[in-house]
Amino acid sequence: MEDIKTKLLEMQSNILSEIEADRNQSNSAITDDIGDDIDHANEERYRELYQLMCERDQKKLEQIKRALDRIDEEAYGYCEECEEIINKARLIALPFTRLCINCKTEEERLTGI
Repeated sequence: MEDIKTKLLEMQSNILSEIEADRNQSNSAITDDIGDDIDHANEERYRELYQLMCERDQKKLEQIKRALDRIDEEAYGYCEECEEIINKARLIALPFTRLCINCKTEEERLTGI
């Protein structure tokens, strides 16, 4: 379990580092005072992409926190839906997963994802 907790903490740290790097890059981007229309369009497209990435990263951070909390509560590794043990290979591949493969498949079927 410690190896998975370490992996989760590393993932969390990497995401936070990426967010900080993107924020620094965004702060050094072209200002509204200079540049032509193409520069402004590219900057706007970058802002939109950055917003989407931030939302995705925020969701992933929440999933990681939930997994870390479940480790602390000794509930990690059990499906939140059926309460069966989640396959270790699945946990290693996706350590913040909360559902076993069967429940995840069913969830995706029902939601159309």
